[in-house]
Amino acid sequence: MKKGKITIKDVAEYASVSPATVSRVLNDYKWINSEVKERVQKAIDELHYVPDFTAKAMVRGRSQVVVVIVPIIDNHFFTQLINTVIQEMKKYGYYVVVYTTESADEECSFLGSSICQMADGILDATSLKELSPLQNVKKPMVLIDRYFEGNTTIDCVMNRNYEALYQGTEYLIRHGHNKIAFLVGAEGHGIAEERIRGFRDGLQAHGLPWREEYFIQDCWKTKAGIRYASRLLELPDPPTAIIAGNNTLTTGVLEAVRNHGMTPGGDISMIGFEECDEDVQAFARHGITSFRLDTSAIASCAVKLLLNRMEQSGKRAGARVEALELNFIERTSVCAPSL
Repeated sequence: MKKGKITIKDVAEYASVSPATVSRVLNDYKWINSEVKERVQKAIDELHYVPDFTAKAMVRGRSQVVVVIVPIIDNHFFTQLINTVIQEMKKYGYYVVVYTTESADEECSFLGSSICQMADGILDATSLKELSPLQNVKKPMVLIDRYFEGNTTIDCVMNRNYEALYQGTEYLIRHGHNKIAFLVGAEGHGIAEERIRGFRDGLQAHGLPWREEYFIQDCWKTKAGIRYASRLLELPDPPTAIIAGNNTLTTGVLEAVRNHGMTPGGDISMIGFEECDEDVQAFARHGITSFRLDTSAIASCAVKLLLNRMEQSGKRAGARVEALELNFIERTSVCAPSL
């Protein structure tokens, strides 16, 4: 056995073929004799040959790497999203690099890095609030659960956020509520704006006023849900119902309600979002009426859009937007307000 790094030439000699034939096997050329292909593969296995990834990428013009950018990784939504993307991309022979950042400057820097330059495509649940830095990236890209008004160049997959909040607001009003609070995360990501618009239009359609004290927009984290729901519950004229803008805010609102000795569906009504299996189990235990996101469907759709873009690399086409339905799960956390 040769000491040191095994080369493609060593594999060729071992298999009694040319280096060019080994290269064709590595790059999965179709028109190769099956006996020769089997012999080359046996040589690769027995010599423990590891192809030079960079050289292979240069020959093929592809790296077989896709980058996924998410703001955080400890949110169940993003964990499940990443896992699904990895499994889907494996089917097509792609490796996945995951990068996390909540900083717009850091994300811009990463988008210009050698990793992104080398990647074949990018899936981005972006932290950016402006579209232009994304439009400057010369790689196939799909936005995940992010929407920018006026975007005509980058594909995106998202949920029907406007319709969900309109439906949730109307549902509470039909149950007799006219003092409805809404907690939502940071502006600039499209999903927040769409959910706010749905809430506002739902109130307006039923002749209810917009009350600033019942609307709080800060961040998407559990601690924010606890802090702001507590503030709402301690108002001189508290809301009779609260809508939480995502799964982590829902967790926070639920904790605040319980900390105040209250019961969802008894002392106060509540609607939330569940974005993965863990949410479903937790919210079902407490009877939380929720909108359920199909995270795996979002990820699979994003992968499909990106693969199509990578196949059409260099061709101009307008942005494609895939909007997925949210399932409304009725449980016991909504009741008529007590007089």
